[in-house]
Amino acid sequence: MDDGSDDGRGLQRLVTWRLPPGPHNAITDVPGVRVGHATVLDPARGVATGVSVVVPAGVEERAVPAASHVINGYGKSTGLVQLDELGTLESPIVFTSTFAVPAVQDALLRRRLASDADVGGRDGGRSVNLVVLECNDARFNDPREYRCGDGELALALGCASGGAVEQGTVGAGTGMTTFGLSGGFGTASREFGVGGSEYCLGVALVSNFGVWGDLTIGGQLIQTTEPVDRQDSGDDPPDGSVVIVVATNAPFDSASLGRVCGRAQNGLARTGCVTAHGSGELVVAFSTEQQSVREPHPELLNAAFRAVAECVEEAVLRGLVEARPVTGREGRSLPVLRDLPVSAEIFD
Repeated sequence: MDDGSDDGRGLQRLVTWRLPPGPHNAITDVPGVRVGHATVLDPARGVATGVSVVVPAGVEERAVPAASHVINGYGKSTGLVQLDELGTLESPIVFTSTFAVPAVQDALLRRRLASDADVGGRDGGRSVNLVVLECNDARFNDPREYRCGDGELALALGCASGGAVEQGTVGAGTGMTTFGLSGGFGTASREFGVGGSEYCLGVALVSNFGVWGDLTIGGQLIQTTEPVDRQDSGDDPPDGSVVIVVATNAPFDSASLGRVCGRAQNGLARTGCVTAHGSGELVVAFSTEQQSVREPHPELLNAAFRAVAECVEEAVLRGLVEARPVTGREGRSLPVLRDLPVSAEIFD
């Protein structure tokens, strides 16, 4: 199994990025951020799905500054209204499939009720805002047969860790398709220094969008004489979704984080994403630094804007690079980027 040891150096031969990656080129390079996955694969039952989590250190004890941005709102995620109203995040962020959102949110709530007596307590106990993000994997996972819930959430949270992050067809990315290819979960990070201070920004995302023929790497449309199955790509509208989480230790408040979120679209566009009518693209960002600066220096903001664009672009591509073949609902399968002739340009 891929352990995330590929740090994107193959892609760097095709794409020029200005900022250096962190040690693991992952969202976990932001101090205190952990990632975990639970993958469910059962081809005989048409099951190909999962759960992935991004966990900021101590987020359930002390909320962190946060914001979200909706690029196109065709989606069923939860928790974003209060997040934007108060400008804070107070739960782990969970990625899963569309039809699993209610069960996963319920599992996250029951876990919180068990660990925090003040949530829903008898003395006017407070509520809690739980953030669950989704993409629809129903073409490759039969939601009538299986939907993730308590077990998968517990597994993903239990194995959440820092360091290298497994990518591709794993966790919530298992049943996803990007540009007609197998691939779903990706991550990347960038380091930048401003005024003598050093910061990191990282991205984790689940991508499920695009059609074959639109994939762009390093500004070049990717072509191959070996056709991709048009049933799964070329004849379909370019609908789909991508949900993006941005983490940083830069001292940004909710307003600045919202501006960072908006620049994620620059990275998506570089990959060939057209943001279709029926697609759902949204971004959530948080800072692990509690002492926010109300009006950051423009140089710091510009560095973060560049970092998020580079990270989003690379995370989408790394999700494709690290993908493995998956057989899902009704025996459907997709090619992987590694198996196409163009892969010789990317891999040694």
